[in-house]
Amino acid sequence: MSITSTYLWLADPFPFGSETVHITVEKPGVLRLTLSKMCSSINPPVCAGFSLPMNVAWLNTATGQSGSVVVPQKGLRVTTGRGTIALGAMFGVPATPGAAIVNA
Repeated sequence: MSITSTYLWLADPFPFGSETVHITVEKPGVLRLTLSKMCSSINPPVCAGFSLPMNVAWLNTATGQSGSVVVPQKGLRVTTGRGTIALGAMFGVPATPGAAIVNA
């Protein structure tokens, strides 16, 4: 599962950049979030050699447990509990947010 967010302001090295957070279920109730490299939204094959941190918020619809994290370039593990998890991600401000649902 992946969530893409597009930065809508002058970004270095691209005027409009996009980045994707990849979501993997490591084990029941635990998600692994990793980032793609930042790429140009205008010329998608052109990518930077790095990613910028992305804000991700989540809600476990089965338990009501929720949280938010800033995903660093190296990624991170999030304990959400078992159930259906709704996630939203935003890369910078202003940006178009992305959303996804995953079963953990």
